[in-house]
Amino acid sequence: MVSQIYNERQRYIIPTSDWGFKRLFGSEINKGLLIGLLNKIIDDRVIEDLEYLDRDVMVPVGSVRRMSFDVYCKCTDGSRVIVEMQNYAKTSFIDRALVYTSASILENYTYTRSQDYHVQKTYLIAITGEKIFPKVKHAPVRLALCDMDSEKTTVLNDKILHIFIELPKFADTLDDLRSDSPFLSKFAVAMKTMASYDERPSVMDDDMLVRMFDAADLQGYKKHDQHNYKKSVMNEFEYEETLKEYRQEGLEEGRAEGRAEGKAEGRAEGLAEGSEATCRKIAVKMRQDGVSTDTIARYTGLKQEDIASL
Repeated sequence: MVSQIYNERQRYIIPTSDWGFKRLFGSEINKGLLIGLLNKIIDDRVIEDLEYLDRDVMVPVGSVRRMSFDVYCKCTDGSRVIVEMQNYAKTSFIDRALVYTSASILENYTYTRSQDYHVQKTYLIAITGEKIFPKVKHAPVRLALCDMDSEKTTVLNDKILHIFIELPKFADTLDDLRSDSPFLSKFAVAMKTMASYDERPSVMDDDMLVRMFDAADLQGYKKHDQHNYKKSVMNEFEYEETLKEYRQEGLEEGRAEGRAEGKAEGRAEGLAEGSEATCRKIAVKMRQDGVSTDTIARYTGLKQEDIASL
């Protein structure tokens, strides 16, 4: 997704890039932008202010584990919000989302004899460059603890709420948008195409989107910020090209093994093994380049403990 819209003369940053996303939604200078976005997405309360928290969270279960979130914040009512941008998210990201919210709860719950356990509400907002729920047609997808046996699904506990905004499900192009188009449709187009514009399209007239374009304007950045942005995006380019190269190798290896088996199940097994081998090759390359384990897990889908053993 990054490589489709990057160019050297762009005016606006790529909002789906790692650096760009954290700049727009994870920095103190743009806190109002994050609050505006959350109030457009979260519909069960109004967020008036929030505090950014350390993105690295320690999970005190078994061997102590460290997790790193893209954006992690606390609202004035004590609820926590995790915001993640996942360009290469697969179905395994659903499990990772559960681990992320569980980690936040484990770090912040309280226990007293009189009140027993007290858990603050935790939201996870996931903006994904791939479809996580391909069989579900609507967007966004909201997950909470529900009663599935009743005639009408009922939310039993909303202490964990996951909201998945799958960008590919928003098929509108800029030409399809109107001033009264739904906010998320405009937001999805902006996230996918912002860096290709020379100026903000007039249809992007929502206050939150106007602020988003202003915050993404490279013309207002200091030189060291422009340099850091370019360096980060070029690193992502390298990862994408590495992914493409190794995925192709893995696909060819899987096909060869499948042909050798001469059976449909042999082809499927060969492809699966080739895919796993591909991910491991990518992980080794990224480790050699000094990429963090959390980032490698995000790009390859491998478990962090498996990456550490490579």
